Amino acid sequence: MFWTSVLEITVGTALGVVAGWMITASYARRGSQELRQEAERLRRLTLKLIEILAASGQIEVSTRDPETGEPASWPVGPKPSQILYDVETPSEERESSVPKTEGDSTSPEEQPRAWWRRMFGP
Repeated sequence: MFWTSVLEITVGTALGVVAGWMITASYARRGSQELRQEAERLRRLTLKLIEILAASGQIEVSTRDPETGEPASWPVGPKPSQILYDVETPSEERESSVPKTEGDSTSPEEQPRAWWRRMFGP
C-alpha cells in the first residue's frame, strides 16, 4: 500500500515535469521565432533608413558588403545641414488670454520652488 502511493506520486511528478518542460519549450521556441522575425524586420527597416539618408545626402555610406551590397559602415557625427523651422511668434492676445496664477511669476529675483512644493503646494 505504501509503495503504490510513492510510485503514484513519483510517476505523477515525472509526468508533470515532462509536461511542464514541453509547454515551456513550446513557448520558448515560439518567442524565439518571433524575436528573430522582429530582428529581421528591424534590420530591413534600418537598411532602408540608411539608404534614404544616404540618398538625401544626410550621411555617406563609406563601405559596402561585397557579397550583399548592403551598407557596411558609415561615419556617425554631425554633418552640417540646413533645418528650417516654421514657428509662430507669440502674440500679446494669446498671452493675455491665458489666466496667470501665483506660480507663473517669472521675475529674476524669485527663486524656483522645489519640486515637492510645486507638486503639493507651499
